[in-house]
Amino acid sequence: MYARLSMFRLKPDAPISFAEQWAEKTYMIHRSLKGFKGITFFGEEITNEFGAISYWETKEDALAAGDAIEVKVYSTLSKTYIESPPMIAIYGVYDLPKGNGELIFSGKFNW
Repeated sequence: MYARLSMFRLKPDAPISFAEQWAEKTYMIHRSLKGFKGITFFGEEITNEFGAISYWETKEDALAAGDAIEVKVYSTLSKTYIESPPMIAIYGVYDLPKGNGELIFSGKFNW
């Protein structure tokens, strides 16, 4: 399995409701794409940093998703409120065996 990380910062005058609209539209597009397994959205209102981690069956699925997402989300809905193009990265995912606890990350990204 692979994870696709997308991070961006909203412009200072952007309404926080934009992040919710972005998440809803992004989810609708993701769920229609090949290999999609799930998505988690996150954000920080003080710094205007927002993002998503989506999960994909293969690395190829995660890479291919980028084209559809760019056309249907970032090129239309997002240009008005996002400061710069989103930072995108793809990672392999390590799953812990069931019953062995969970991995938790707590911290802040430095832009």
